[in-house]
Amino acid sequence: MRTHILLLALFLGQGLFITRAVGQETIFQDVSAAVGFTENRLGQERAIGQAWGDFDRDGWIDFYVTDTDGPNSLWRNVEGQRFERMEQPAAALADAYSGGAIFIDYDNDGWQDLYVVNWGENNLLHNQNGQFVDVTADSGTGGGDRNSQTASWGDYDQDGFLDLYVANWSCYPNCGRPQTGEGDKLFHNNGDGTFSDLSRLLSSKSSGAGFVASFTDYDNDGDPDIYLVNDEFINPVGNALYRNDGPGCEGWCFTEVSQDAGADTTVMGMGLATADYDNDGDLDFYFSNAGPMTLLQNQGDGTFANQASLAGVDSPNSIGWGSVFFDYDNDGWQDLYLAVSDKANDDGSSENPLFRNNGDGSFENVTNISGANDPGATLGVATADYNRDGRLDLLVGNIDTGYALYQNRSVSGAENGWLALDLMGDGPINSNAVGSRVRVTTADGQTRLQEVIAGSSLGAGHELTLHFGLGSHTEIAELTIVWPDGKQQTFRDISGNQRISIPYPLDATAERAQQTALYGERQPNSIAVLPVLLGAIVALTLLLGGLWQVNKVK
Repeated sequence: MRTHILLLALFLGQGLFITRAVGQETIFQDVSAAVGFTENRLGQERAIGQAWGDFDRDGWIDFYVTDTDGPNSLWRNVEGQRFERMEQPAAALADAYSGGAIFIDYDNDGWQDLYVVNWGENNLLHNQNGQFVDVTADSGTGGGDRNSQTASWGDYDQDGFLDLYVANWSCYPNCGRPQTGEGDKLFHNNGDGTFSDLSRLLSSKSSGAGFVASFTDYDNDGDPDIYLVNDEFINPVGNALYRNDGPGCEGWCFTEVSQDAGADTTVMGMGLATADYDNDGDLDFYFSNAGPMTLLQNQGDGTFANQASLAGVDSPNSIGWGSVFFDYDNDGWQDLYLAVSDKANDDGSSENPLFRNNGDGSFENVTNISGANDPGATLGVATADYNRDGRLDLLVGNIDTGYALYQNRSVSGAENGWLALDLMGDGPINSNAVGSRVRVTTADGQTRLQEVIAGSSLGAGHELTLHFGLGSHTEIAELTIVWPDGKQQTFRDISGNQRISIPYPLDATAERAQQTALYGERQPNSIAVLPVLLGAIVALTLLLGGLWQVNKVK
């Protein structure tokens, strides 16, 4: 009997071992060489830039990477199979010390333009039918001789044209150690190809040696606010939260509320990720540091609380840089990836951690099976689904070894449902629909919120497509879009596992295009039922009218 028990235990133990072994999937694979993405960086200075955007409008997301000691490079996506380097002199900026980059359609002409920040004058490159032309001087977006890190775009005055925030760090060490950083820049888009410098609308915290800022509606009041991550190494003023309070104040009212909101964290802040990680309907902030990272959970009342340690994402022994929330396994919860250059205690290099969201406020460290843990000195990361397989991939930037493309090969990501939404603005809405919000609800009542945000991580431009993991579901019970002008639309019974382009409902033609995109030949239940209900009402009315006439005759 004892022998049988031992054999049974051994069998169960082997079965458990086999189950765990099978579960130890390698999530990402470096496909850089396989897709032809090699020899992509010469410099080894502390500046990075990686941006995703479909510059040639062929339906496949391309990317652009920067260099501090050589030409930047534009890479065209060939149907998700390989990338080819494009020779465009205006985009190369061969003599620039370039940091961040981002694709954006600043003039609403339907072509993705490109903004590149440098140590020195920045560059605005206008996309003219797939060819870039430098319009920096005419646009007024050069920004002066400053050490710029990240560019972000948002329509703060909701006039339909995207405005620009440039986070500037410091001239250190070239000029010694200044008392303040090099002031950030806020440019208002005038809608005619030119911009006005309205940096005066910001507080003194905008001179705190900034690494990244993002436009995002943290207080759910319908307009984009600005969260700025500063580095205490130069000027320890803490991070800034600019609440958008509308017209006035000699142009526009931005009220700096970080202290009251509990968001004025003072660390060596470097990279910013924004998402609703706890699926409670408001957006949270995660940012890096030379030491413990910070996860500011939005309390829903205008305040934040640091939950990094409790959630298991503080990574206290790492020097962190870019960071990103993204649902790598499509389970409906935002996971987290952190770019790390080395350990805070200087005892060697450190891996880039990948944290899987458990759905209960905590994260599991799955770095050992990540495949993108990348032991190099990493600064930047940006996400996109480059091969359109429904799983988000990573473009990672290292100081020493250059850039690498990691394809998401998650088994669970392939098995779970997903939905990708491309929102297309028109009329009063910027063409990229930046600032739009989408809520997706599955049959179990779980709701996910995402916002179109342009400019994040560190020197990064993620793909602007909103990617929702659906877990075990393959249909969306309810999808709600809130456009930047406040127009709200709700659709029901949407099929998952597809990529959909939805235009702003400017007119009846656009509304029909929405229905076709969402349902194809199949009519939504709410619309299909309507004629039946109307017919029933008409029939009932006629019947009652007939009975009344009969009674009247009698």
